[in-house]
Amino acid sequence: MVGKEQKIGRLRAWRYWWIGVFGLLSLWACTRTPDRPQLVEVGEAAGVRVRVISGTPEKKQVVECNTGGVALVDYDRDGDLDIFVVNGSRLEGFPLGQEPRAALYRNEGNWHFTEVGAQAGVDHVGWGMGCTVVDYNADGWADLYLTAFGKAALYRNEGGQFREVGALAGLAEPGWTTGAAFGDYDGDGDLDVYVAKYLLFDSQQLPAEFCTWLGIPVFCGPQGLPGAADRYFRNEGPERGWSFTEVSRQVGIEEDELYGFGVLALDYDQDVDLDLLVANDSGPKLLYRNEGGRFSEVAVEAGCAFSGDGRSQASMGIAAGDYDGDGDVDLVMTNFSHDNNALYQNQGDGTFRDLSYATAIGRGSIGQLGWGVEFFDWDNDGDEDLFVANGHVYPQVEAQEVGTTYAQANQLFENQGQGDFVDVSAVAGPALLEVKSSRGTAVGDLDNDGDLDLVVVNIDDRPSLLRNGGGNRRHWLEVKLVQTGLNPQAIGARVRLWAGGRWQLRDLRAGTGYLSQNDQRLHFGLGRETTVDRLVVRWPDGVEEEWGQMPADQFLQLQRRSVPGQGWKR
Repeated sequence: MVGKEQKIGRLRAWRYWWIGVFGLLSLWACTRTPDRPQLVEVGEAAGVRVRVISGTPEKKQVVECNTGGVALVDYDRDGDLDIFVVNGSRLEGFPLGQEPRAALYRNEGNWHFTEVGAQAGVDHVGWGMGCTVVDYNADGWADLYLTAFGKAALYRNEGGQFREVGALAGLAEPGWTTGAAFGDYDGDGDLDVYVAKYLLFDSQQLPAEFCTWLGIPVFCGPQGLPGAADRYFRNEGPERGWSFTEVSRQVGIEEDELYGFGVLALDYDQDVDLDLLVANDSGPKLLYRNEGGRFSEVAVEAGCAFSGDGRSQASMGIAAGDYDGDGDVDLVMTNFSHDNNALYQNQGDGTFRDLSYATAIGRGSIGQLGWGVEFFDWDNDGDEDLFVANGHVYPQVEAQEVGTTYAQANQLFENQGQGDFVDVSAVAGPALLEVKSSRGTAVGDLDNDGDLDLVVVNIDDRPSLLRNGGGNRRHWLEVKLVQTGLNPQAIGARVRLWAGGRWQLRDLRAGTGYLSQNDQRLHFGLGRETTVDRLVVRWPDGVEEEWGQMPADQFLQLQRRSVPGQGWKR
């Protein structure tokens, strides 16, 4: 009898074991579908090993937590993306020859990169902040503009070799520069630039060593310290040697003296000219509406200066994309911990509505401190998903129970196609389970396989390379725009694609995310569609050209047919 009961007990145990295994397998199958790509971190194996220094580990001053720009750029024009990583410094400096340097990684193919910064002349020394990719002098080679705490730098690309010409060009802006966005704001064909500045910080007269946050002793700032006014520079074109002139007041850019971080050029009101959106730390956002080359600040009227309940937020990163597929650009901004990231839906009438808490974007960000943020079609299903890089600024929170941590996991929000997102970070690959203090982020097709990969800067650590494994199981198209004239990259162009009964929209920008630069080839996920029905390019001057049917799964270079310069300035 005892033996029979033992046998029955063993059978029941096996039955429960198999039920448990079946349940786990079912959960795994539901959360990790065959169509869901996986993000895998490959930076160490790929050779991207520069350590990005940002002050001391203790972070005793505000400047020690804010570097972190990264750019994806085909600097040598060999058809693949190289990686430029900005580096920082520390207040006491470094011995000669031991300074942290910016790094340029040449893409050798097959996920192998070689560091060539010194060889290419772009191994910048100094406390760098961000970087933007732009062919400012229209010679067909991608240049690099580097913002900094100290003095900004402009590296002119001279056939794969760089020369620093910031002072010569008038862009060696002193102080603490952060985000930079290039665009043809005045309609004369060449590319001007808006440069955000953070605050006035004198390393010779440091503020008090400690303030408090939630009762924790931390560094002081930015609140309580003087903000710095942003700058707008007009490109004078080839007639004046491709130099820039500071004309902020002349064009209506206010002496805001806020704490500027991310800057984005965008046509939010669909009138062809480029407007400007600025994310400010501990203050209202700014939206400069372009009115024929002059600007009016309209963020309050447009509904994006504050949160939906009227609060100023501490904004860092910024992105714009048509996540709801209605033909205009919506906005997302990352904010400080114990506050939500903000999602603003474009209403199509020049105003925005805060839908942060109507989606997972707001609900899923309270314990995080967000920096780099990007709309991108991670799974090639035809709508734009959202990536957020996270990391706190106060290492001291690790010893306290305040609902957050210093090192944090990054997040991926999958677009559900019905105006909402779901946080899939836990099931989208092992790269999203790692915890770092992350900053700038850039998105691009690093291996030219049709899906989008990411590079994320981590302070006091090496960058992360997130390889997209499986996004190209669905169809795709990548578009490079080319035109003649003063803006050969066609910065400011808009491309609309019709396939599978719906439109998609992408804008071409110089300056993205948090102080960084995405791939300037425009990527479209196509899902099951093997053919694109229509492709409409609105060039920077407003002229539209259309291309008919074309097969999916290709890199497409579109050469402008008309002559540039016949657009909105008329």
